[in-house]
Amino acid sequence: MKGGSGSSSKPFTFVSKTGRDVGEAFRKIQADLSRRITFGQLRHIVMGKEFAQSGIKPVVDFAAREFAIHINAYLFISEDKAKRVASSPITFEEFPTDILTQLAKERQTIMVTVKDMLMSASNHGDLVIPMLVFGRQGVQFEENKENWMGTDGAGLIKNGKMIGKLTDEETQGALWILKQLNYSVYDVNSPTDNKPVNFLIRNARTHLKAQIRGDDISVQIDCKAMAGILATESAIDVTEPSELRKLELLLNEEIKDRIRQAVAVSKTMKSDVFQFANYIKWRYPGRWKELRPEWRERYADQVRVEPRVNISVKWFGTSQIPQWNRILPNAEENK
Repeated sequence: MKGGSGSSSKPFTFVSKTGRDVGEAFRKIQADLSRRITFGQLRHIVMGKEFAQSGIKPVVDFAAREFAIHINAYLFISEDKAKRVASSPITFEEFPTDILTQLAKERQTIMVTVKDMLMSASNHGDLVIPMLVFGRQGVQFEENKENWMGTDGAGLIKNGKMIGKLTDEETQGALWILKQLNYSVYDVNSPTDNKPVNFLIRNARTHLKAQIRGDDISVQIDCKAMAGILATESAIDVTEPSELRKLELLLNEEIKDRIRQAVAVSKTMKSDVFQFANYIKWRYPGRWKELRPEWRERYADQVRVEPRVNISVKWFGTSQIPQWNRILPNAEENK
């Protein structure tokens, strides 16, 4: 909503009300406004952590009944109260909501929509939703630095309630599982001198396949991508195929570990936040009827999740060996 005239005025305002549920709060806001609220431009729904821990079912119910809500609107959980978003600085964008849009578009955090939330409600209500934090990440400015908004992992939802959280590294694994990874940066230590090599992952693709053989239930996660070397402190010769293959294997293991970590957390919480059940239901509808009543327990104790990763390093830049290793090959020895 437009604010007052003048260059110092913000081009928007925030209105908040308290109610027994979302519908009552919405009606109270509408009663104080001279314009009718429409959901035609709704792009994001932000819930406070305390609210999410008590249960997101009021939001699910309101979204299911209000036909005008965009099912592609993104969901976020704020570490603080949801209205903290109103005080975030808009240094690079015109509206705070534009910041959330860019976070979703860049896919540096999980993208979860109203549609995903409604679909999860029919499958035990398990879900993973990205977290927002303030003042702990991102570019720090002298003004309003305590309110700087960024992402920090994701909240685990079980039966409609937030019960845990994924770290940033675990969220990276979740992005692979959910087929949402756009690009990412990984560091591995060189096998020759244990110095870091920095990779940029691109063109990531993930395929999931469920299998049931007797009492054995497994979900296979096949991940493929191309990678390039962004920077390196190692003297490893990446033009040598055998050396390059060693780096690829280390990179593969790093990604596998992050996927395993994300799955391990969800199993500990007995929450199928990655919706593996859907793959069982689609391929084995008859067995799913038998598995569904105790699915969470079976998922935690019986389901094997097998990540398979194949990353190919396709480009190295114009310099395969760092210049200091060319000029000073024996620098360490001459110390």
